[in-house]
Amino acid sequence: MTLILAALLGAFFCLVGVAMIWAPGNAVQAFGVDPSHMAADIGLMPALGVRDIALGLIVFGLAVARQARATGAVLLALSLVPLGDFVVAAKSLGATAAVRHLIALPVTLILGLVLARRPT
Repeated sequence: MTLILAALLGAFFCLVGVAMIWAPGNAVQAFGVDPSHMAADIGLMPALGVRDIALGLIVFGLAVARQARATGAVLLALSLVPLGDFVVAAKSLGATAAVRHLIALPVTLILGLVLARRPT
């Protein structure tokens, strides 16, 4: 069940990445940010989209290959992404507005810990 959840999480990361490439303004708005406030930075969204697609494919691929411990290790490392996104967003939006970036943190940490500790 945990590998299925990890595969779904990887697929979700890919979908978010595609949205950031295909329609960056809409993707930013989905995260609760007014695109007009990011006029100068909206061009960076496709780069974040590529990042999310790559990370999503790694998680998805490892989960589908039933590599529980490797998937867990990657998810634990991925826990740094929401933290980094929060720090960057907090500088421009304020901590209260940026806190939504931390939503993925407990998911990646808990799922990562469960999978990383799984016996081989």
